[in-house]
Amino acid sequence: PEQTIFHLSIITMTSTLLRPILSTANVKRLASLSLRSSSSSCYHAAAATSSSCRHQSLPNNHSVINHRRYSSESSNGGDQYPTIPTFPWRHSPTPPSRLLQNDDYSGMPNNFRARFVRRLIAAKELNLNFWNVLPLPFGYAQEWEEELAGNFSVAFGLAMRELFETLFGDDGGVVYNDDLQSLSLKATLDCNHRDTTSDNTTEESFAKNDNTSIVENNNYLNLMMDQLLLQQYQHLHNNHHLPQNNNHQKMMSIHLSIKPIKAQLQNIFAVPMLTRDIVASKPHLKGGYQRLERVFKETQSYNEVKQKTYELAEEVGLDSAKRTVIAEATITCLEYFQVKDLESGRIVQGMEDGDEEEEVVHLVRFEMVTDRGEDGKREGGNWKLIDVDDLLEGNVFH
Repeated sequence: PEQTIFHLSIITMTSTLLRPILSTANVKRLASLSLRSSSSSCYHAAAATSSSCRHQSLPNNHSVINHRRYSSESSNGGDQYPTIPTFPWRHSPTPPSRLLQNDDYSGMPNNFRARFVRRLIAAKELNLNFWNVLPLPFGYAQEWEEELAGNFSVAFGLAMRELFETLFGDDGGVVYNDDLQSLSLKATLDCNHRDTTSDNTTEESFAKNDNTSIVENNNYLNLMMDQLLLQQYQHLHNNHHLPQNNNHQKMMSIHLSIKPIKAQLQNIFAVPMLTRDIVASKPHLKGGYQRLERVFKETQSYNEVKQKTYELAEEVGLDSAKRTVIAEATITCLEYFQVKDLESGRIVQGMEDGDEEEEVVHLVRFEMVTDRGEDGKREGGNWKLIDVDDLLEGNVFH
């Protein structure tokens, strides 16, 4: 609790202490250092360092944006084209707008100094030192930031591969290239609009339960992706998994190919005391960390924050040393994406037939639980994918 109070205090303090540290002279001096990271043991077990994901620039906005092409929303063309369930995928040349506003969904103050302190505290959880966190000039990134972003890129691709293979089966047209870290999916989606007769209701129930159990029973997939994120995809069925029914048949084809070319770490911060599992067992603690910040905003009293922090610590357990590190990275990819109504030939989502792959940006959000280790160091678990392109608005639990 004392460390948490200290963290909250320095996040909200004025700039006087940080100005000398962040002087131009110090930053230039540090730019020449070769910095090493001891945090590689904390990376996702399935991820490997990607040398192709080292570039640090985001793509320019396209001058013209086709809404159907780049939106993950359902299309409704009126009576002629009834609303079809969409494939939950964002295909856009720019990241979600809140990233441009430097909003990391931490619930903490959104200014440069507060974000720097959050980064510093998170780096400590990765057993990095102060010098590893200082920003470098000319858009350069620290070595540990490049490595972490590259590993997130690989982990994202492997998680999507496992998800698609689980949903669509071995004959679903899922191909993964280990050398290029590219992923391709060609599958048929069953979007039948069934009658509410007893037989069809039974069939719909079968499809839902069967698909849910397939995802829930894949332990490897559940280690890679959060349960709430997986639920966004459980409505997708390959017609191979369903009993045959020709009534009101509505089928769509999906074609998705992804090849990552750049990755950049955007945000990273630590959440003291709370983990997703703790909140799941005690739902009333959801938002507990952000409530501490609201208490300070309302009272401007560190004593009040201290009292609320001790109350939260008592709820969690005073002996608990667990914390959660949350990080986000942008992954720039060459991508082709299309969802087509097979009956009408209409493009429901994405690109036209014959279009070339184009550059898009995905925002991936990972989290990892750390605990007290030996010799005063922190011990990290595996990174888990908790959100993609703000599908769950950050999947915030703290």
